[in-house]
Amino acid sequence: MTLKFVECTLGVQYRDINDKGVVFGGPMYYLSKGLKEKGYIGLGKFLAAFFAVLCIGGSFGGGNAAQSNQAAAQIASLFGMSGGSSGFFIGLGIAVLVGITIIGGIKRIATVTEMLVPLMAIIYIVACLVVIGGNISYIDEAFSQIFQQAFSPQAGLGGLIGVWVIGFRRAAFSNEAGAGSASIAHSAVRTKYSASEGLVALLEPFIDTIVICTLTALVIVIFNNVSPFEYGAQQVMLSDGKIYEGATLTSMAFASTISWFPYVLTIAIFLFAVSTMISWSYYGQQAWMYLFGKSKAMEMTYKVLFLLFIIIGASAKMDSVWGFSDAMILAMVFPNMIGLLFLFPVVKQQLVRYEDAIKGHK
Repeated sequence: MTLKFVECTLGVQYRDINDKGVVFGGPMYYLSKGLKEKGYIGLGKFLAAFFAVLCIGGSFGGGNAAQSNQAAAQIASLFGMSGGSSGFFIGLGIAVLVGITIIGGIKRIATVTEMLVPLMAIIYIVACLVVIGGNISYIDEAFSQIFQQAFSPQAGLGGLIGVWVIGFRRAAFSNEAGAGSASIAHSAVRTKYSASEGLVALLEPFIDTIVICTLTALVIVIFNNVSPFEYGAQQVMLSDGKIYEGATLTSMAFASTISWFPYVLTIAIFLFAVSTMISWSYYGQQAWMYLFGKSKAMEMTYKVLFLLFIIIGASAKMDSVWGFSDAMILAMVFPNMIGLLFLFPVVKQQLVRYEDAIKGHK
């Protein structure tokens, strides 16, 4: 939450606004402009360009291919489709839907996501609570298993390090805190005080990681008590003899209590995937235009490539997609964190300025 506050405050503080009112912001700008203020012109330019390259890769991977892969896998599993060709056609359909939205620009992106995200979150949270409530006798054991595995890794030091690595990978993927990508979207806000947007942004990791991811974990751990499977495996075989992975395993966990819920979950996963792809298309586009110029031709070139990766992700194997996605998003953390370490005094100044403004209004 602190990381999100710092990077989103900086995103607003160092953004560029052209003569048409179009906003360009994110780590590319606070790395180059902020470090220039500190006297590190060369370092700032290098880190900004390096981040932009990684952000483009992250937008094609974690923000795109991985999302279409999960959505396609869930849809194919629900309707008993085979892989390969079904993934291609599902990906093609998603690409058309996303393309209609992203070609409309940031205003249409904002309009679509502000409707989808709250609705999805509410549906998902209610379903989790229904599953947990229906298996309330397992809740103590579920929490016990989580804490035992977190603090007493069976493989000793190696297991502890492994848990940390996997934890950081999933956390970065879940809430993007430290990766810097979310600050690109937050930079487009209308505000006189950059710290005000940082305070709004810090709520995001709490909601999507502490609340939603914990509820998901409880649902899966409870399901493991009902239908045991091996934790940490890429693929698991359940009592029905079928192989499950990723979102399809979560779907079966919900189905154990709400038999019809996989259909609702498929819609939720699809909408989550679409909203994430729409958001990441904007992140990647901003990074692309930072490197290659802000012309319409460059903008459309990026959007076409982005839509192609939706189809590629839906057709590819899950482990290869996630491996590439993790690598890109985790790598973004390094240049971004260097900038945060140099520029956090600016954030403190902006927070004090915002607090003074609030007190003045009172």
